[in-house]
Amino acid sequence: MAGNTDFIALYQELEVSAGCTLEEFKHAYRKRVGALHPDREGSHARAPQDLQRLNALYASAMEFHRRHGRLPGAAQLGPISGTPGPMPTQQAAQQVHMQEPAESRGNSRIVLAFVVLVVIGLWIGANFAPAEDPDPAASLPAAEGPQQSKPGPPVVSIIDLGVTAQQVRDIQGEPVSGWEQRWEYGPSWVAFRCGVVIDWYSSTLRPLKVASEHPPAKANWSPPRNCKE
Repeated sequence: MAGNTDFIALYQELEVSAGCTLEEFKHAYRKRVGALHPDREGSHARAPQDLQRLNALYASAMEFHRRHGRLPGAAQLGPISGTPGPMPTQQAAQQVHMQEPAESRGNSRIVLAFVVLVVIGLWIGANFAPAEDPDPAASLPAAEGPQQSKPGPPVVSIIDLGVTAQQVRDIQGEPVSGWEQRWEYGPSWVAFRCGVVIDWYSSTLRPLKVASEHPPAKANWSPPRNCKE
């Protein structure tokens, strides 16, 4: 992915900065995709190549954000924007101790002594209390019988025809963009009908977790019961 890291050019093309929010970044990307779409009236001959390059850069930027929690080139700040990170724990504790009034420290010592006495009393009661008669019912063997466990949902590791939208989300993660019938993962996409997968395209720039680039041509798919789409 070394050739897809010209993020300065990406920000210039989307007319945003590295410090923009993730929503602003996604909105600018979708707007630019619409302008470069080959079916758009007045699009130039290099629109498909420019769109493929844009998708690759966008996918790299989103992967960087997933790993680091920020867009490439964005500043790393403390909990409050524009301020340094939190004070080391030991130094903060020393300052709090210096600012604590003498009366408060005295009350803390009294509370601590009371807690110690309570703990000692509980320990004495637990070690020297008379032993209780064991519950006779507890010693009876459990009634034997057939133990049946309910089968859980099948574990799916790759996207396939008929897989639900939730299973796709568990396997591939949240989509970058799209709508209910089509989820886009950069240049790759997954199509749905009645809430299950009916088609996909896995690009080498950001491959999906599938067995092939497209579904097999002879694959059979049956819509869910009561499907009206």
